[in-house]
Amino acid sequence: MRMVDKIVILLSGWLGLFSIDLSADSNETKATIAQMRGVSLEAAFVARSMQYLYWQNEHLPPNDQTGSLLVVGQDNCLFKERLVFLFDVAGLKVQGRQMQVESCESLEEATQIVEKNHKIMFVVVLNSAADQWDAKVFSKRKGLVVYGQGETFKQRGMSMYSYVQNNRIKVSVNLKKLKNKKIQVGEELLSRNQMIFTGG
Repeated sequence: MRMVDKIVILLSGWLGLFSIDLSADSNETKATIAQMRGVSLEAAFVARSMQYLYWQNEHLPPNDQTGSLLVVGQDNCLFKERLVFLFDVAGLKVQGRQMQVESCESLEEATQIVEKNHKIMFVVVLNSAADQWDAKVFSKRKGLVVYGQGETFKQRGMSMYSYVQNNRIKVSVNLKKLKNKKIQVGEELLSRNQMIFTGG
């Protein structure tokens, strides 16, 4: 299979009466039904895709310890709670390790957390924190995957970001950046039927 820098993964979208909208305003106190459904799908993708990413042992916590995932931003759509459900209740694991889901509201705090806590393997930056994102100052630590929620993260130094097209959630995955982070993408993910390949 020819390696390309990016792949776009097509998820089953919400095809009911509501259009998916992942761009919840950070000032909102209550998310819409469409936003909640969209985030449920996206959280499921994040949890499942982590099972097809492979970290080097030196970038993983010991086998008897949990790994961590950090959600950053004002979480009006309960992204964290959905991930907790998938990892705790559904029992999903990453390379044999249980996952703990943590959260904070600012990228400044997140930067400090990921530098101190090397158990954090994956960071989800919510759309509500998009205006704070600066790839130049965020941690460059090997083994750390950073995912942006929404198309505002396009071409902003993310390993992965989501967007909505034709009422479906898609996720762009930068293979070159993941390789630089010492993350291997498994054939299980590359061969999924939901994928659309792009070059560049």
